[in-house]
Amino acid sequence: MIHLAQLSVTPTAMEAAATCGVLLGVTYIIWRWRSRSQQSFLTPNTAKDTVVLHQYGKALTVPSISPFVIKLATYLRAAKIPYVDAYSRRPGPKQKLPWIQYNNQAVPDSQLCIEFLNTQRQVNLNNHLTPDEIAKGHLIRRVSEESLYWVLLMWRLVFESSGDLYKKLGVPAFVVWYMRREAKSRLWSHGIGRYSQQEVIKIMEDDLSAISTILGERNFLFGDVVEDVSEFDCALFGQLCQLLWQTPGTPVAGIIAEKFPNLVHFCERMKSSFWPDWDQKLLHPTQVPTVGHTVDASKGHRN
Repeated sequence: MIHLAQLSVTPTAMEAAATCGVLLGVTYIIWRWRSRSQQSFLTPNTAKDTVVLHQYGKALTVPSISPFVIKLATYLRAAKIPYVDAYSRRPGPKQKLPWIQYNNQAVPDSQLCIEFLNTQRQVNLNNHLTPDEIAKGHLIRRVSEESLYWVLLMWRLVFESSGDLYKKLGVPAFVVWYMRREAKSRLWSHGIGRYSQQEVIKIMEDDLSAISTILGERNFLFGDVVEDVSEFDCALFGQLCQLLWQTPGTPVAGIIAEKFPNLVHFCERMKSSFWPDWDQKLLHPTQVPTVGHTVDASKGHRN
């Protein structure tokens, strides 16, 4: 074991390094929470019965960098609930994003938001599902949000070493460095951060293989027409579209396209069904389609 006394680092240098780390941490916190209101979570003068979706800023190839924002926004579209985007990066009651404001109520967490709106708006996208399908959907959501999500963070913040995605979003380089440092600590504590890239690929492929098998040849998880889309489709789409379309500098998209083409088609169908304004919602709006073809979701045929 090497003791500090054996290291050729002076106390002054060590103190300077520690101070630098603290300053970077404080700078990151200020940058991250700069839009936070100290008085209230709520945005004043919002329209009645309209959801205000608080979230990060726009992203490059998917409208948000957060899979949970895409999940919640897709649910709102599928449920035909009017909403407006609030790109403030202002955290909600649980100090996380996304969260919603609805008629002067602040609701955190994407799943709690869905359950809240189901009650407030008397919506149930799952009412056509059997108990067996609901059980499968629940497990798919859990795998997507409790396993694939951490896989996504590994690709973005550990294996993709340049941080190019975040830099293109306008995040300062030193903040990207700090984000990566903090993420590595969280990922190590979670457990997945202890695995090699090949081991993480195996975890990802096992998850995707199970979901792909359940999906089969259907357009959506439990049916073929838009009316069959459930909350579970929204949750799965939120995670999958990030892996497929917003993990630059990694082999993820190629792996999914090669081994699980039905998951690619699922994402294309969800996008074409609920996001006709997808390209206009990007940080740099474009008329160029995200994918090479469009999908008629009602028929399941690619054009």
